[in-house]
Amino acid sequence: MFADSHLGQVEGDADDLLASLESVRQRGFSAAVLLGDIFHYFIGHPKLETPLLRRTLDGFAEVAARGLQLRYVEGNRDFFVAGTPYASPFAAYGLTDGLVVGDATYAFVHGDRVNTADLPYRFWRTISKNPVARAALGVIPGRLARGIVARTEARLYRSNFRHKKKLPEEALRAEGRQARAQGYGALLVGHFHVGRTFAAADGVTHVLPAWLEERKHAEIAPDGRLSIVEEPSVERARRRGFGALEAAPASAPR
Repeated sequence: MFADSHLGQVEGDADDLLASLESVRQRGFSAAVLLGDIFHYFIGHPKLETPLLRRTLDGFAEVAARGLQLRYVEGNRDFFVAGTPYASPFAAYGLTDGLVVGDATYAFVHGDRVNTADLPYRFWRTISKNPVARAALGVIPGRLARGIVARTEARLYRSNFRHKKKLPEEALRAEGRQARAQGYGALLVGHFHVGRTFAAADGVTHVLPAWLEERKHAEIAPDGRLSIVEEPSVERARRRGFGALEAAPASAPR
């Protein structure tokens, strides 16, 4: 499981992610779940396609053709991808997903809808992810569309950051209980950019670290055991100056 890589912020990050996917394929994994916000923006319309997006999607298609099933769980930075050619590299694309591995069952969500106290984000999601917004995207110029997205997210950044400074523990536990009620042994969540586990008899929630900052992903062994793996590219990413980027003022919420 790869969560929150936000590709396009660090030099060579797309190449590193594609190399990681190829590595897990070569080590015998048959599927990889991309747990949302893989790109800094992923908008399913040609007018907003970038060279980075095209090159990475082509890379996804190549690794999928070599036998690694890619499954995408939509994040808060992913818009109108379902049902378009941009979803073609993925064997599954949706708001939720789940897999059975050995005797274990795992459910997956991105996590942006967990914190119901983040009212500005809930409002923004409602007005930005609906059929009217999708239709509007089709008629407005690409430059204007990019400006609208950037300005809206910039206004919401402070609220989003405030609500992610402290994990919404009870909400995450509730999501775990809901997954357990639906028959899953554990829930995996991204979005919050920090690794934590909330475990109880009635539900388990694993919050995954962000690939963007930590170059870590989760792996599930054939017997169902979950582990967090740090990738060799972590030092290269640090040398490329992610620390400086991380300290700079952000223009949008993650």
